[in-house]
Amino acid sequence: MTSKIILIGDNSDFDVLPSKIIEDKKVKKFSFDLDIHETLEYKNIEHEKADEILNQEERLQILDKMIEFRNWHSKIKSDDYKIEGVNLLKILDSHEFGSFLMPNLVNLTIIKRVIEKEQPEKIITTNVLSKIVESIIENSNIKIEIFQNNSNKKLFWDRITVKYNIGKIPFTFNISRGTYLKIKKILESTMGWFYGFWFDLNDSKKKSVIFLEFNPQLFSKLFENMMKFDGNVILINQRRSAIWSRDSLNTIRKTNCKILKIDKYLEKKDKEKIALLTEKYLEKINKLFENSEIFNNIFMIEEISFWDVVKEVLQQTYSERLSYYITMIFSIKKIFEKCDVKCIVSLNEVGETEKSFLEYNKKRIPTILLEHGFIERIKKTKRYDELSDYVNFKDKIAVWGEMKKEFLINEYGIDAKKIIVTGSPRHDNYFLSRQKNRNNEEITLLLAPNPISDVNGLSCTDLKFRFRKIIRNIFSIMEKFDNVKIIVKLHPVQLKHNEEIKLLIRELDSTIPIYLWTSVINTVNQADIVMVISPEINGTSTMLLESMILGKPTMNVYFDEKVPEFNHIKSDAVFTVLDNCNLENDIKKILFDKKFQNDLIRNADDFVIKFMKNRGNASEEFASILESF
Repeated sequence: MTSKIILIGDNSDFDVLPSKIIEDKKVKKFSFDLDIHETLEYKNIEHEKADEILNQEERLQILDKMIEFRNWHSKIKSDDYKIEGVNLLKILDSHEFGSFLMPNLVNLTIIKRVIEKEQPEKIITTNVLSKIVESIIENSNIKIEIFQNNSNKKLFWDRITVKYNIGKIPFTFNISRGTYLKIKKILESTMGWFYGFWFDLNDSKKKSVIFLEFNPQLFSKLFENMMKFDGNVILINQRRSAIWSRDSLNTIRKTNCKILKIDKYLEKKDKEKIALLTEKYLEKINKLFENSEIFNNIFMIEEISFWDVVKEVLQQTYSERLSYYITMIFSIKKIFEKCDVKCIVSLNEVGETEKSFLEYNKKRIPTILLEHGFIERIKKTKRYDELSDYVNFKDKIAVWGEMKKEFLINEYGIDAKKIIVTGSPRHDNYFLSRQKNRNNEEITLLLAPNPISDVNGLSCTDLKFRFRKIIRNIFSIMEKFDNVKIIVKLHPVQLKHNEEIKLLIRELDSTIPIYLWTSVINTVNQADIVMVISPEINGTSTMLLESMILGKPTMNVYFDEKVPEFNHIKSDAVFTVLDNCNLENDIKKILFDKKFQNDLIRNADDFVIKFMKNRGNASEEFASILESF
């Protein structure tokens, strides 16, 4: 039995936890992240890494529970929370909510194990972990002392990270969701007036195809081919603006696509009704959230309810977003009433925009879910398909090739008639942009590290330590070669670990270019070799496929006990090694062995032919399908 323990859940806890307690050798300390561990280690304070308690399989079991909890609304009688047939409780972005749930579920399980092992009389922590601790010790005699840490408890995407490059230098800054939407509205209003790309709902007699949350820059070939469509091509982008970059704006102007401002055609009486309904339904939802008996049973893991951990965040989120949800539903109703919509195309069905349209539609109008990422599965990683809800889509699915079609039929029993093999419209430009291999004396290595996300449940001290170690090792090895330079392409996803990667690379060599939002094609074509870092077992990064398409010898450093049997690995299309291998020999092999490089390129070409149909003309194929509706 331990008298006292300290649970340190965030590095900012050190600002509020008294030094006297932290340095007390009689108090056992537990860290919950790599930066906390390193701070304690730097201060020579003995401690245990709490997250070592869980192994990978236990974390994957927690992932399964998280996927179940994401659908909490399915266990609530929904009739009282529906507007125009849309369940308001369901609209919240599933991935966003999962990103909040997963680290909390992991921490809850860890803390439960710590308490069972240590049997402390008293727990000292901050409000970062206090709700979790209180949920576990509710019926015990364990005392808790809480120090106030004013960290933000909102959902992850209530804070928007804006990223861009000025030359080779990446810049990032954070703004609130509300501020971001205001800036987006001003920008689009100004540019829309100047360039005339707004869709006029009152002049909508032609048939229309709606694209939800598409980036015109990535799908420029598709929209060029849609110019032959005798109707309206409408983009609805509630998250990232459809004119977020110069290339996106140029695509809109060139193809005459129209952007629909979703609330533009709401009348004064509509807005007044929305205000009244928001007040009415918010009261209903808040009353629902006060029913602890229901939610204690829904949000339960290992016989412990963690509803108190979730309640405040859900209440605040619905309070801030309910008016937006209802406005979106009213706007969608007007769009469907005034437009002859023939088809709705989306890239996922877990986002707020997509959910609102699909729930209102109720399969009245044909919908197509377009595959947009490189995903291969083995038995251990198949459960990750549930994160995207891809396999549960109710209408047609457009996939990149026969391999994916067979996978969906064999593994999930999806009706073959629902699956359209189109190829990948977003990658047409890649096939058209392939360059001959260069024979420069200086070799350029593109390093593409994938960040560790919270939603997968694998983030822990050890994984982050191994990640840092491999990056440091790569840089150390590269210093031995006079004719090799490094450039870095970061994934544009909004994650804390992405920022940590950027800081690490800046620390190792501040002169190395780090690209965030620059074109993948242009960045890959600068390189002679591509090296991807994949710290998560489900990671078949799209960068792997894109490097293969562009004819670059590609290496993937994979973090697991053995190399997985993904098809691209069995085909020897990518040189895949483990993070604990003899990395220096492997790097020398891919950098300097020309025969090995040529073998990789040839194998990659063969794999891409099997994996993707309509290579270079998938946009034409998909556009012809959409024109047929």
